Amino acid sequence: MAFDPPHRFYLLTSPRTASNLVIRMLNLPKQSSLFHSSQDEYFFGPALGCKFQHETIGKHIDELTELKRNELKHCYQTCFDALSEHVNAAAAQGKNIFVKEHVGWLADPVAETKFIFGEHSTSQPSWTVQMSYPSTVSALNKTILPDEFLKTWLPTFLIRHPALSFPSIYRTTIDNEGREAARADPAHVLEMTMHWSRTLYDWYIQQDHLTRFNAENGTNWPVILDADDVMLNPQVMNRYSKIVGLDPSILRFSWEATSGDELEQMSRTERRMRSTISASTGILKEKASADLSIDSEMSKWMTEFGEEEAQKLASWVEAAMPDYIYMRARRLGPV
Repeated sequence: MAFDPPHRFYLLTSPRTASNLVIRMLNLPKQSSLFHSSQDEYFFGPALGCKFQHETIGKHIDELTELKRNELKHCYQTCFDALSEHVNAAAAQGKNIFVKEHVGWLADPVAETKFIFGEHSTSQPSWTVQMSYPSTVSALNKTILPDEFLKTWLPTFLIRHPALSFPSIYRTTIDNEGREAARADPAHVLEMTMHWSRTLYDWYIQQDHLTRFNAENGTNWPVILDADDVMLNPQVMNRYSKIVGLDPSILRFSWEATSGDELEQMSRTERRMRSTISASTGILKEKASADLSIDSEMSKWMTEFGEEEAQKLASWVEAAMPDYIYMRARRLGPV
C-alpha cells in the first residue's frame, strides 16, 4: 500500500450484497494491521431499530411529531458516538480500522423524504450528527454524517446485481416478518435501490483529499467491489486486501460451517441474514449473476411471490439498473 497507518476503511454495503462473504474472506480477526474490538460493523443498526420502534420508516418527515424527531435524532447521535469511540480507540493504538455499514442506514431522514415524496416535498434542513468540531454538509452528501467526518475515511462500495439482491431482501423480510407484513413493508422503497450508494460514491469522487491515496498500481478511491468478482475472481480479493493494508496470505476461500452453539448466540434475524454464509464451507459461485436474464428471474419471482410482488421487484430492479451499470463499470479489477 502506498501510505502508512493508521487509516480508516469504510466498507459501504447494502443488504444481500455478499458483505458477510467479503468479511469472511478477508479474515479480519487475524489481520494484525487492524484494531479489533467487540464491534466493527453496523454501528447505525440501532437507528434502524428506532425507526421500526417508532414507526417512522417511509413516513414524511413533516408528519413526525417533535418527540419522534428528537428520539430519532438521539438514536443517530448515540450510534455516531459509539463509532467515534471505536475510531478514537484505534487511533490511540495506532491501528487501522475496517468498518462495515449498510450505506442506506446512514441516510439523512430528510433525504429519505425527498427520495420517496419528491425533491421539493419538504423544506426542512438536512439532519446531521453533532461533532466536537465545526462541520458542514454539502449538496451531494445525503447522509447523517458531516462532510468533515466522511473525509476521514477511505471508502469501498460493495455492489451486487439488483435482480439478485432485491429478491433476496424480499425473501428475508418474509422469513422475518411474514408474507403479509412483507407485502406492506415500508422499508422496501428505501432498500430496493442503489440511490444511496450511487449518491455517496458521486460525493466522494468530487473530494480532492482522496487523490493523495491513489495507489501506484492504478487503484483509485473510492474503490468499488462487485459481488460477482468477489465470488468468481480470487485475484480481485487478493488485490483488494493489499490496497487496504491487509495480509493477502491469510485470505480464506474455505472454512467450516458455523456451529450450532454459534448460531444459538445469534438473534433470529441475525441467523436469517447470515444463513447463507453460516451454512457454507466456501464460496458459492452459483450465487453470481453470470448469464442472468431478468425476464427469466421475473418468471421465478411470479412463482415465488405472486404477480403483484414480482411486478414490484421488476420495477425496483429496472430503476436501479442504471446506477448498478454505472458503478459496475468503475469496479476494481484483478490487475
